[in-house]
Amino acid sequence: MPARQHPVPSPRDEFHASPYSIDIKLDFELFSDGRQQTPTSSQLEEIKALFPTCTELTYSSPFLIATCETLPPKPWPVSVAGLPLFVTPNPESEAPLSLGSVGYGPGDSINEAIRPWQTPSMKVFKKIFALLRTYSSTIDRVRWLGWGIIAVGDAYPPRSVWQSIIPKTINGLPVRYVFGPQRARPEGSRTETPANTDPSKWDTTPYSDPLCPGMMICSPSVRKPGTTMFATTGVCVHRDYDRETPDKRPKYITLLPRTFDSDLLYGDIHQASPEGPGREIAGAYRIFNDVALGDLLKVKYTRETISSVPNEEVKPFGRFLDTQEVTIGEPVSMDTPVNGRLSGILISREVRRITDAPDGEGGTTVDFTTGDWVYFGNGAEVLGEGSTGAVVWNEKWDVLGHLGWRATWSGVGSCYYCPSFDVLVDVGYELTDAP
Repeated sequence: MPARQHPVPSPRDEFHASPYSIDIKLDFELFSDGRQQTPTSSQLEEIKALFPTCTELTYSSPFLIATCETLPPKPWPVSVAGLPLFVTPNPESEAPLSLGSVGYGPGDSINEAIRPWQTPSMKVFKKIFALLRTYSSTIDRVRWLGWGIIAVGDAYPPRSVWQSIIPKTINGLPVRYVFGPQRARPEGSRTETPANTDPSKWDTTPYSDPLCPGMMICSPSVRKPGTTMFATTGVCVHRDYDRETPDKRPKYITLLPRTFDSDLLYGDIHQASPEGPGREIAGAYRIFNDVALGDLLKVKYTRETISSVPNEEVKPFGRFLDTQEVTIGEPVSMDTPVNGRLSGILISREVRRITDAPDGEGGTTVDFTTGDWVYFGNGAEVLGEGSTGAVVWNEKWDVLGHLGWRATWSGVGSCYYCPSFDVLVDVGYELTDAP
C-alpha cells in the first residue's frame, strides 16, 4: 500500500548533506544470525578509513567507538556493518551503555541453561535475580547483553561484598555491575496553550480520520493550568474475553504513564504545537507498571504506522514479541511526529524487580517488568519533545514496546529505555484496529 506521509519533515532527511547513511553496509557483516561478531583488525581498519579524520577506532561491545580529531559532518550513521557506532572527539570517552565493573568473587551458577545470544525466559531472569540478591539486596535490575549480564542497583552494596564476594560469572557468562542512581522518571512534553484557547470548550467531536501510531496527541494539564502536554500515539489493543461480540470489544490506546495528568486526550496530527483545540480521542486511563491504557472514544484506529519515509511500504504491525523472542543487536524503528522515522539498534533487554507492585487485594507484592535499551546514534539531535510513547518495532513489523526516557549516563541522542508491552500480554491484551 502507499506509504503514509507525515507533514513534519524528519531531521533524518538531512542525510543528503552528509556522506553517510543511517547504516553503512560493507562487504562483511558484523551482526548476522542474531549474533554480534567481534571485528578483526583488518575490518577495523576498513571501517576507520570511512572517516578521514578518525584517529582511533576501537570496539567496546556492542559499540564501535570512533575518535575523530575533527568531527565529520552530521548526522552520523547509527551503525556500520551492523554494529552501533559512537563518534566522539574525546579519546577518553566511554561507550553510551554503562558496562560497570567486574565482580571479584568466584563464578556461580543457576540450574537453568543460559546460552549466549539467546534471550533468557522470565523464569531464568527470576532465577538470576534470586542468585544475585543473595550477594546484594540492592540489585533490582538485570540487563541481558547477548554475551553477558549487567546487574544494576540504585544503592551501593557494602564494600566488603563488592571487593571479594560478588560473582564475576554466572553459568560461565560474564557479569558486570552498575551501582548508583540510573535514571529520572519520564515527563510529558509541556507547551503553553494559546491564550485564546479554553480547554473546557475544546471540540469533543469523535475523531473521524484513522488515527495511527506515530501521530501527535495532547491533553490540557490539570496541575499546571494553561499548559498543554504532548506525546506520540501508541498502538490500539483489546482483550478477547472483554465481550463476546468482536466489533463491540472495548478498545484502548497505549500511553507512557505519567505523560498526562488529566483524563482526556485530544488529537492534533498536523503539528507539534497546535494553534487551536483538537478533538477528543480517549478518556481516563489505567496504569500497568510502565504502560498505561486510555479508553478510546469511538475513534477509528489502525495499526499501520504513519511514515515520514518517501515511497516506503507501510505494513500493519504483526504482534507483541515475547521476551525470549527479542534479539539483542537487531535493528528497530519508530515514527515520531517531530523527528519522523528513526532507526536504532537494540542493545539490551532489561528486567526490573518491583517490590511494591499492587496485589489486587489492597496489598503489595514483588513483580517484574521488562523493557529494552535502544541506541539511536549520537550524530543527530535528542528526540523532539512529545516523542514519548512512540511505538518501537523490528524488521518483521512486530512490536517490542514504546519510547520511555533517555539514559542519564549517556550523551546527546544516545540510549533510550523503551518499556515493553509484556505486561499487557500477560493479562490478555493483543494488537487490534478500531473501526
